[in-house]
Amino acid sequence: MRSLALLTAALCLLGSAQAAALSLDIPRPDTAESLHDEATPSGLAVQPVLRAGVPVPLEVDVQASDWHSAGDGTAVWSLTLNSADASFLGLRLNAPQLPEGAELRLLGEDGQLRGPYANEHRNSRGQLWIPVVHGDSAELELRAPSAATSEVQLGAVELHYGLHPLDGTAPATKAQGDAGGCHNDVACPQGTDWPRAIRSTALLIIGNQLVCNGVLLNNTRDDGDPLVITADHCGIRADDDADGFPAESVTAVFNFQAEQCDSTRRVAQADDIEGAELLFRHRSSDTTLIRLDRAPPADFNARYAGWDASGNGAASGSGVHHPSGDLKKISLFEQPLSAGRVTISDGGTRTGSQEVEAWRVDWADGVTEPGSSGSGIWNPQQQLLGVLSGGSSQCGTDGLLLGIGAQPEIQGPDFYGRLAVAFDSPGELGTPLRSFLDPAASGARSLNARGAAAGGPGPSNGGAGGSDSGGGGAAGFLSLLLLGAAAWRHRTYRRSSGDVKQ
Repeated sequence: MRSLALLTAALCLLGSAQAAALSLDIPRPDTAESLHDEATPSGLAVQPVLRAGVPVPLEVDVQASDWHSAGDGTAVWSLTLNSADASFLGLRLNAPQLPEGAELRLLGEDGQLRGPYANEHRNSRGQLWIPVVHGDSAELELRAPSAATSEVQLGAVELHYGLHPLDGTAPATKAQGDAGGCHNDVACPQGTDWPRAIRSTALLIIGNQLVCNGVLLNNTRDDGDPLVITADHCGIRADDDADGFPAESVTAVFNFQAEQCDSTRRVAQADDIEGAELLFRHRSSDTTLIRLDRAPPADFNARYAGWDASGNGAASGSGVHHPSGDLKKISLFEQPLSAGRVTISDGGTRTGSQEVEAWRVDWADGVTEPGSSGSGIWNPQQQLLGVLSGGSSQCGTDGLLLGIGAQPEIQGPDFYGRLAVAFDSPGELGTPLRSFLDPAASGARSLNARGAAAGGPGPSNGGAGGSDSGGGGAAGFLSLLLLGAAAWRHRTYRRSSGDVKQ
């Protein structure tokens, strides 16, 4: 139904536009910047965010002669943005002026619609962020009362040109997307026992350029406050902080995952929420908390995850994440987490090295990649213990030619900023994390998922009513055989080894 509504809106917009609409051709940006922010100092753990897009300034002038009457007392102005080969397009407008009754929309080539936006959608710096639409072209449309068109201004326009697809269409050797070959789709058997962790994990697109992960968390009032935890180095900042992007620029995408194990059938990328408010930052645990501008609606089937800030680790568990902005994956560990301090090098908005109080995890199945930053590490009760800060894990190959008889070789540990360290700290903004996770002032150091029975994890078969389904479906013998025979793909970016400083 959501897709039908989008298509209907798109047809209405197109039907009202004049045939002689303006257009602007945008060449591919001349940039040598890597999609994966990297740093290579010896002995440091590295887990940069994924830089999926770059900013391109545009010269856009709304001329009086370019408005056309819509026949109902309003006028329409539209501009088609044609790129050379962008994977997506987003916008930031600096100080736009939209008089009362004026609205702005961005329509993607596949019918994806952003808006309408008005003056009240600007942040405290006067910026208006318009999230990405997928594809290499889009239509920007203004509607305003005919008598007020002379008051409309777009201000300085910055286009965000996608260099890395975020719709699961990049080629890969395993399933769909751009992640390495030793990952596990959450719909595979590895995800069967982790429905709450899976349903609470979202892809975060920050400033229409950076990609991280976030986790929707429960609080002690159990009231559905849409709190999302992520990594501080992902760069979500206050409006007046130039070191990063404002929380208003965040888009949280839920359910971006395969419907079947290692298949190209995926959940449509329409379950997203635009905008957030920054609540908490803590550098030494590399932790940030935001509140989404609206709660996920019921049809998202999102879960408000439990958490454990007691300082206890776990002997086994999982990590759920979107590596390289790909469909949601799950990694498993079977060795106890160890607490310590690790030096994390440049990545995301980090400058220089950073000491992080972290959990060290050595994976038994699966790894993480750039783009996985901010995702959660989970105990068997599906309670969050921390968020991904850095690491050196990667897919390797250990077997015969073409992967026949090969076994996945998991290389390097990863490090997750500890929730227990962030919990009582006032952080950079002065209010402790516990104030948001324990608003009832109960003194609790751990909490189950919203709606989960107290005292332990939910049933491993997915829970009642299907709401905890991991999107699974068991792989048959043949698919598992093919999985073992697949060529394990090396990532093309460099990663340095990590060590924990006690």
